[in-house]
Amino acid sequence: MRRPHLLVLAAAGLVFCLSPGAASAGKPGVPRWPVWLCFPGEAHDYCNARLTTTAIDAKGKETTTTPVVPASRPIDCFYVYPSVSLQSRGNSNLHVDEVEQEVAVDEASPFEQVCRVFAPMYHQVTGYAQQDHYKYSYELEYTDVRAAWHDYLAHDNDGRGVVLIGHSEGSFILKRLIREEISKTPSERKLLVSALLSGGNVVVANPGSSGTDMPHTPLCTSRTQTGCVVAWSTFDRTPPKVADFESVGNAKTQHVVCVNPADPGSTAPQPVTPWFPPFDSGGIAPLNYGYKFFWISFPGLYTAQCVRQGSRSWLLVARVRHPGDERPAAREVDGAPHGLHEADMTVVLPQLVALVRSESAAYRHR
Repeated sequence: MRRPHLLVLAAAGLVFCLSPGAASAGKPGVPRWPVWLCFPGEAHDYCNARLTTTAIDAKGKETTTTPVVPASRPIDCFYVYPSVSLQSRGNSNLHVDEVEQEVAVDEASPFEQVCRVFAPMYHQVTGYAQQDHYKYSYELEYTDVRAAWHDYLAHDNDGRGVVLIGHSEGSFILKRLIREEISKTPSERKLLVSALLSGGNVVVANPGSSGTDMPHTPLCTSRTQTGCVVAWSTFDRTPPKVADFESVGNAKTQHVVCVNPADPGSTAPQPVTPWFPPFDSGGIAPLNYGYKFFWISFPGLYTAQCVRQGSRSWLLVARVRHPGDERPAAREVDGAPHGLHEADMTVVLPQLVALVRSESAAYRHR
């Protein structure tokens, strides 16, 4: 996921967020991960953002609210960001650049209302890796995130439930972490509240067949189910045959997953509300509003519905037409094969936050 960014955050300094190893004894012998994008209590926690939001309805009426971030939250979120690094190398270094800061605000900071958010920096394969013939390693990405996960579990989890949140490359990494470790480790599996995996091409086997990305982790079928996966890729029309995030190894025995974040288990259209900061130029860009607001939401703008055709499934986002509604529409930033990939998270953010709140309550009372 590569996209331009139009505004430097007011708090943005190119700094490292260092894990406070001395502050928490945790389990001896488990090293601290050195660089975090989001870490509760740190001075440079880029998920600790101002969430004052202006909702603009179909008639242009503006209503401003400030979502409450409780001092105490019962669960944690572990966020792995998408491919945003603009460094000219195969794998990025661990420097917290502007693009990582911005994507943390875009996609992860709203979850602070319902969970403590942890987000490690990792040696990401950059957008320049293949086109400029740099040497790169996807294995390095994974081992970084796994090491950060072990650090978090050993020193900061304290038995709290965890929601895994990934977008694009972050979802691919978390798929592997769930498949190879979490689902096979009882102590980790019992902590899983849910996994929200957007734009990650999650594949399951058809009934009677084999070949599932996470064979021991079910798909969520309700707002109160826990220990399960919500996965989707967003398009505003039927994806072309060459669509990204719609591929399977065997089209006769497998299919791509779509679980609607607004109502897991439902195949009917559900209302969703885009919610994003104005510097986000990916997906929905309210540039005609300038930078008057920090966060903007458009209630009643869309419905979202999971659609399946053969081996392909996607979250179909449809514009709800209101007379005189001049609010901006979603757009394909990287062409039809990508669909609304850049907006996978932001187009349904309020629904995702509500889902985590519901899952959290269910997890604590199970």
